[in-house]
Amino acid sequence: MATTDVSDGSGVRRGIRFISRSSNRAMIRGYVQRNTKGMENYHSAALRHYNDAEILRDVDRLDNAGHLIGFAAECAIKHRIRTLPTSTNSPHGHFPDLLTIARKHLGARGNYTGMYELIKQDILIAWNVNRRYRETGHTTRPEIDEWFACAKRLLASAQIRERK
Repeated sequence: MATTDVSDGSGVRRGIRFISRSSNRAMIRGYVQRNTKGMENYHSAALRHYNDAEILRDVDRLDNAGHLIGFAAECAIKHRIRTLPTSTNSPHGHFPDLLTIARKHLGARGNYTGMYELIKQDILIAWNVNRRYRETGHTTRPEIDEWFACAKRLLASAQIRERK
């Protein structure tokens, strides 16, 4: 680390510290890890999406209910991965790619077999993040019922419950 004097235009010279590139990258990486970890609260997001999806399903707004229930399921998986002892980052992405990533993280860990047993099969097959652009009325009641059942099992497996 080196220090040099730089004028700020007022005639006052200020000492500025310069850090080598490799040190700078390490500092930035550390900053990002410390300051983005709290930004993604998958536990909270899973509950919010699930609860909102229930409300929408109950008033037959199936398209948006379906969209949110898929996000609830994704958040449950991402929450479980983030809580692994060896996990430093949670995966990004959506179904079906998220399943491939999650199987790698959860497949070899004996104490996470509950969720692995759920995700080793193809789940939420018809759900896709891009369904939000489809015509209203595209999501069917059987689809939504299947997605809710799957999301409920994933939330339970990730130990995500309402706090009362």
